[in-house]
Amino acid sequence: MKKLSFITVFIILLSTLLPDFKSANAYVFEPKGVNIVSAAAYMENLETGEVIINKKADEKRVPASLTKIMTCVVVLDKFKENLEALKTEKISAGEEAFAELYDTGYSNAGIEPNEELTYYDLLCALMIPSACEAANILAINIGGSIEGFVKLMNEKAASLKMQDTTFYNAHGLEIEGQESNITTCADLAKLCRYALNSYPVFTEITSKSGYTMENGTYISTTNKLLDVESDYYYGYVSGIKTGYLDTAGRCLASVAEKNGYSYLCITMGAPGYDDDGNEVYYNCADHKALYMWAYDNLSYQTFIKENEEVTDTKVEYAQGDGYVNLKPVNEVSAIWQNDIPLDKLERRITISDNIIAPIYAGDTLGTVEFLYNGQTVAKSDLVATKDVFKAKGEATVTVAANFFTSTQFKIAVIIIAVIILVYTVIFFVYVHRRSKKRVLAIKEKYSSLEDFDEDDEQ
Repeated sequence: MKKLSFITVFIILLSTLLPDFKSANAYVFEPKGVNIVSAAAYMENLETGEVIINKKADEKRVPASLTKIMTCVVVLDKFKENLEALKTEKISAGEEAFAELYDTGYSNAGIEPNEELTYYDLLCALMIPSACEAANILAINIGGSIEGFVKLMNEKAASLKMQDTTFYNAHGLEIEGQESNITTCADLAKLCRYALNSYPVFTEITSKSGYTMENGTYISTTNKLLDVESDYYYGYVSGIKTGYLDTAGRCLASVAEKNGYSYLCITMGAPGYDDDGNEVYYNCADHKALYMWAYDNLSYQTFIKENEEVTDTKVEYAQGDGYVNLKPVNEVSAIWQNDIPLDKLERRITISDNIIAPIYAGDTLGTVEFLYNGQTVAKSDLVATKDVFKAKGEATVTVAANFFTSTQFKIAVIIIAVIILVYTVIFFVYVHRRSKKRVLAIKEKYSSLEDFDEDDEQ
């Protein structure tokens, strides 16, 4: 414990001496004219991975039937080597798939106990009308039991680094005596991105506005963005999934593509009813408004071309003029607002300290950032455009001499001084305690002798 305390104190002291490094904030857009009603929202450009909207995207919330996205993914993973079998292999389940659903008012596709349907039909029932019995039938057949399937769901969440997500069932309902599923908009975006990139059949199923299963049952979507008769219809959307519970509000995951730009949007916690008790679909309204704003106001813009020389810098102990030009390692581009000219952005160039020859073309020697209102919009490393060789002579001696005035040397001296100070304190404490023990030992030795007095003790 004494060693641990010493180490802890040392770390605290050291942390006060070293510089504080903080990463720059990524720029998040504020969509003019769009009032996001949903409690949490996340939107990203799928081509670049840039986050466009972040409204409490890391806040843990109940996902309701957005849970079924994970249910679908776990099934597709099981068939990834033979996706065609989804349309030929049939399964069913008995009352064990329905028992927990009775008296919950669950959304369904009219599937009966022990009715055989293909995996494809069940996935369509799961994702189009949000059938909860389909979720449990799939779970029992893939996981051996609902509990076994839920374990697979959580393992998949962990593999996708969905760190704020935990599943307790495959359908998203709140079941008495069972904890509610928990996730975030940002975590659901990771899941959707994986599904969209891995399985074309995922987009095929989730983009359907309606479908007729092999048993003749016609099922229609709960996603009003796909419903041509709805005021919320948006023709560039394909999927993905709706969700609703009183405790969760209206939730929605969707993806849209237009003019070569694809956006993924996740919202959670929109009101389900207005003050008069009428159903409202602010989840769909939010998505449509965000897509319309993005396609009207954002575009992919180039800040610096790949071979554009940004600046130059001095190279110590170099042959020739001792300077090297710097360029971005790649073209610096990003999604940006059309109504804000690029010359309104601050360009911040940072050059590394102590650049000493030799330097080779492609070596990273700094960074360039573009900022707006103090937030980083785009960033790139700056690299040398050519080789710079070391000059002969006294360079080595000078470098050694300069070390003693460098920041690194000063920090090293401070660390050594702290270590010596702490060691000295410990040494004197140890000597003091040992001396005290010796005095006590002498007193004890002479206490039985008649001639022992205070002078002897001294």
